[in-house]
Amino acid sequence: MGESPAVRYYRRHVGSWSGRFDFRVTSWRALAGARITTMLLVAPMAVLTRLFGPSTMATRVEASGTDFRHITRVSKWGVTLYETAETIAVGEDGRTVRLAGTQGTRFGRSVPYEATAEIDEGATSAAYRIPWMGVDLVQRTKIVPDGLELIQETPWSHASTLLRAT
Repeated sequence: MGESPAVRYYRRHVGSWSGRFDFRVTSWRALAGARITTMLLVAPMAVLTRLFGPSTMATRVEASGTDFRHITRVSKWGVTLYETAETIAVGEDGRTVRLAGTQGTRFGRSVPYEATAEIDEGATSAAYRIPWMGVDLVQRTKIVPDGLELIQETPWSHASTLLRAT
């Protein structure tokens, strides 16, 4: 029997990837109802993006057998604004995964988190539920001819990037 869809999916992404990270607030009203720390961190990021263009997302996937480690940084002008580091554990069904790690901003402390994802049977896309800034961030990734398309949405934001192997 071959490797599970999740193992095949993450093996395809071992290495370093980067791309232009476009972030925008889709509902200032919903953001205004968020925690004050969320507003203080997200609003400046949205304003910076609008005034000076997108940030950069750089990510790296490492493998040890069927265990994976994933590190992501969002930066602007070479300054890291946000980063995550997590381990990825593949479930017994071969399609679900559990992520456990830390996430934090340049201006705050890192906090632990756990998230879940499901990889499609063909090992070409994934759907994640990630706690972020007090809400569930839904992330969808899809392998496309140019790399990995990534879309992230919350009740008040939308972000996208096309990650290419570097």
